[in-house]
Amino acid sequence: MGRVIPQPATWGYVVSPIADPRFGVELRRLRVEARVSLRALALVVFQSKSQLHDLESGRRRPSDDVAHRLDEALGAGGLLVMLARPPELPDGGADRIAFAARHPTRSDPATVGALSDLLASQRRLDDVLGAVAVMPAVRANLDLVGRLAGEAHDELRGRLVYQAAQWAQFAGWLGIALGDHSWSRRWLNQALEWSVESGCDPLVGTVLSFRADLAGQCGDIATLLGATRAALTKPGMSPGQFAYDHFQLARAYALAGERQSAIRTAVAAEDLAVAALEYGGEMPPWDYYRDRAFFDLEAGTTRAVLGEHERAVELLTAGLGALDANSASADWTGTYVCQLAAAQLATGDRKGAAQSVERVRSIATRNRSGRLSALVRNLSASRKK
Repeated sequence: MGRVIPQPATWGYVVSPIADPRFGVELRRLRVEARVSLRALALVVFQSKSQLHDLESGRRRPSDDVAHRLDEALGAGGLLVMLARPPELPDGGADRIAFAARHPTRSDPATVGALSDLLASQRRLDDVLGAVAVMPAVRANLDLVGRLAGEAHDELRGRLVYQAAQWAQFAGWLGIALGDHSWSRRWLNQALEWSVESGCDPLVGTVLSFRADLAGQCGDIATLLGATRAALTKPGMSPGQFAYDHFQLARAYALAGERQSAIRTAVAAEDLAVAALEYGGEMPPWDYYRDRAFFDLEAGTTRAVLGEHERAVELLTAGLGALDANSASADWTGTYVCQLAAAQLATGDRKGAAQSVERVRSIATRNRSGRLSALVRNLSASRKK
């Protein structure tokens, strides 16, 4: 236990563990809106085309000088200069993380707190910017938190391993969002190892749930069913996670051909979702998105798997309509819109399905999501049949 995975050579392009992924997204948006090519912009700001490409993709962090030149060239009004700085974290957290990166043996509890704050901000940015934009910074932070855990001892190691498990679980989710099953499997396995060492059963259960989701995407129904059942045995699971896992279990039963078990579990899941929404106790930090909209989306997805397409359309439409503005274009939102389109096709609503497909296409383009683009192609083919 406690093994730290070595840093792959391909991670070397990530310069800063506290880079702000919004810089690259905004740089690309401003350049595209100005209808300026990478080559033309490179000549103006005295950079190479490949250097600007690395800035847009988050593979390197700009110097203050380059950020100023880009800001002036694109008329950003100081936005790019601001985003070139480390993200704002409470109590000087960015400085603490930068110091820890240089001196990994000198970490302290405040460093753990800063890493927790940074992870919370990365989760929120994933909802807004998408997995492609966030992944480079997360890769760097995975290496950092792993090194810090490897250098720590006693109680501090336990706290850092717990934090590392959360970063690895988030990395596994990003792999699912990107359709990179190998990456996701690797980091969910590491998250499981670290969460077991940390002694946090709720996190162990959450990681098992994500591994089940990954198995389902790969067509492994037996593991989807088995891993979800295993997740539900872990004590201390949050009401939101417990409800979600029942939705997932209902879908697994349906896919396995156990329809009566699927229906009973779906009904139980809907009751558990109501209880989760009424729960007023403390929630784990990775459970921040469990709200009414989310549970409507999960219920709609489950009803679609059960073949109840009209009810699925109602629930998915309600859930998507209730999302906050920041989540409206998230990668995971696009997945639910795809499910809505498929349910609309099943009910004969070809016009509604076409509108949903276009919405997914827009999200895929905005987030540069190859996985969503592939889903759009599949839906478009289904519409033509």
